[in-house]
Amino acid sequence: MKPNANFPMPTPSVLCTRPFIAVDWGTSSFRAALIAPDGAVMDQLAEPRGMLSFKPEEFVPYLRASCARLSAAGGQFFLLSGMVGSKNGVLEVSYCPCPASPADLAAALAWVEPNRIAIVPGVRCAFDDVMRGEETQIFGAAAMLGLHDAVMVLPGTHSKWARLQGGAITGFSTFMTGELYALLAQHSILAKSLPEAPVGLEASAAPLDTAAFLQGIDLAASGKSLLSTVFSVRVKSLFKQLQPAQAASYLSGLVIGEELAAMRPEPDTPVIVIASSTLRERYTLAFTHLGVPTRLLGNEAAWAGLHGIYRQLPINVSHA
Repeated sequence: MKPNANFPMPTPSVLCTRPFIAVDWGTSSFRAALIAPDGAVMDQLAEPRGMLSFKPEEFVPYLRASCARLSAAGGQFFLLSGMVGSKNGVLEVSYCPCPASPADLAAALAWVEPNRIAIVPGVRCAFDDVMRGEETQIFGAAAMLGLHDAVMVLPGTHSKWARLQGGAITGFSTFMTGELYALLAQHSILAKSLPEAPVGLEASAAPLDTAAFLQGIDLAASGKSLLSTVFSVRVKSLFKQLQPAQAASYLSGLVIGEELAAMRPEPDTPVIVIASSTLRERYTLAFTHLGVPTRLLGNEAAWAGLHGIYRQLPINVSHA
């Protein structure tokens, strides 16, 4: 199904004046919130049902059933973002090219049902990089902090570094930091040096060891390649310089440090970090250690971003 193939953008009228249901639907989780016209979160829910666990015909029934409570409270319009707009989701939504603003995204929505269910497009940087879902968090963070220009970092399986200029995303880079950590921790020789079941950066089997983590950050900052430094996890473990729990934090520092070394953040320029509590802690620790100031936001940025896009809609969904 092609985006907007069956349902063209409705005729412009007035701004939306009723609550709507914002949905952040990724590969491993489903989150929804009832958002008031002024942006306040009236209610929200979360379920571990990523879009990869559905067949195409199951998406909309699940969406309506899961959000029944939110709909009963007044939410009749659904605005979705994330990987649900990929080729494995409800329908594949074309990417908006950089520079991209909230108005650009609102004008390029893909309509699953006219005036009822719409999907926010992702953003592409030329044909070199793409994002889905992060764009709504970036715009939400900018709105929450009152920024038009910023450098933003969204850590995760695929970390994003984005530049916001004049209220638009003008460029970004992706780092497979979380995925690389998981691969090294579970499927390389380094697994023998780590706790038995390391899951990833966000759900490590061991608590963070600050000293070991910063040791990894410093080695990455020295300019040596990760292809070389990563083997030091095994060497330090062989000679009992690192216990398994420490080795997990050290490896985390190496891969996150590699990301920071590649981007070279300016010591006097604040970086906006949008992440879960676990990753916020690690990235903040790393940035502070390197003398880079940060401002922190969590998953609430997605709701602010979807609200901003909702307010750009030139349709009267309040009477749809």
